Amino acid sequence: MADFGSSSFMTSSAVLSTSSPNRKRKSSRLLDKEQRRERMKEQVECPPIFKFGVISDIQYAPIDDGVSFGGKPRYYKHAMDVAAAAAGTFEAENVDLCVNLGDIIDGKCTTEVKDKDCGLDAMKDVVSALSKYTRGPTIHTYGNHELYNVGRNVLGDILNIPFVKETCGNLVGYHSFVKHDVCFIVIDSYDVTMSQREKTCQKYQRAREILEENNPNFSTNINSPEGLTGVQRRFVAFNGGLDKPQLEWLDRTLETVRDKKQKAIILSHQPIHPKSTKGPTLIWNYDEVLQILRKYRKNIALSLCGHAHRGGYHRDESSGIHFRVIEAALESPRPINTFGIVDVYKDRLVLRGRGDCESAIYSFSHLYPKESPDIQKAAIP
Repeated sequence: MADFGSSSFMTSSAVLSTSSPNRKRKSSRLLDKEQRRERMKEQVECPPIFKFGVISDIQYAPIDDGVSFGGKPRYYKHAMDVAAAAAGTFEAENVDLCVNLGDIIDGKCTTEVKDKDCGLDAMKDVVSALSKYTRGPTIHTYGNHELYNVGRNVLGDILNIPFVKETCGNLVGYHSFVKHDVCFIVIDSYDVTMSQREKTCQKYQRAREILEENNPNFSTNINSPEGLTGVQRRFVAFNGGLDKPQLEWLDRTLETVRDKKQKAIILSHQPIHPKSTKGPTLIWNYDEVLQILRKYRKNIALSLCGHAHRGGYHRDESSGIHFRVIEAALESPRPINTFGIVDVYKDRLVLRGRGDCESAIYSFSHLYPKESPDIQKAAIP
């Protein structure tokens, strides 16, 4: 057996390298590979800059388990336990903030429970469960199921959503905040909608026009995508869109992010990218939103949303932006608790999923094209 520490071995190795250019190049490549491994090991071992918890589509209701329109089991009461478990884990992990991606309660609080205050009470109960997390703020988006139960003025009070009152008089829930040079941008995808809007207001009228023009089922079932194909299936009443003032605000906000050389994470209830999800869940004018996001592709790390309960993922080919749909807490049976924790590093995001939430790594290679390898998505053991 050769003595790897002997001078004879070192001499022999040097002779081989000198006499064979191919072996020298191979040795160099191996060295580079080892250096990359060591660098990756150092990155994994170093702590994240900060981390945040994420949960979506809790849809709690004080009713027996049931199924979706498509026959998927739903565990309404267990959803409350999931919320409590998530909050407890976020507290124990010392995350910097908690993100709820909407649909905190289910519409059946109104349709299947006789108590007129069921939706309001259920929402307060879930907020109480989430309040086990105390180390930072909880940021809420809202979805169609909240609107089946209460109005935006109530949502603002209970979920602490800083609604903007536009010149038309309507409340819209878009806003942003910065954490460690990462700007979280909250989109209100139920800006243009028929839900909880006065029938005389412009946003209601525009929503009605969109559905009448694009969904032949409008007169019989405004939530049915029957007969529609592809992205046209999005034209149902449980979706919505962004009006011009919000689109302009989004552009201005991202311009500020770019000027300040920050990173951005987009939060919404509805999916934005058509390839990130299957089914009729897209924002009505997703194409306009995508156009703005692609404009600022060198600053946007990730888009996070819910609404499509099975979850999903796509990395946009033209921009490199990651689009992730978080799996629903509602559809995990006991004792499975579905939520995630996102670790934010300088060059990547690491999503550590619990329950049915799929874990993944999302690189910033599109933000630093000369510095990072192009890691699109890698599962974590």
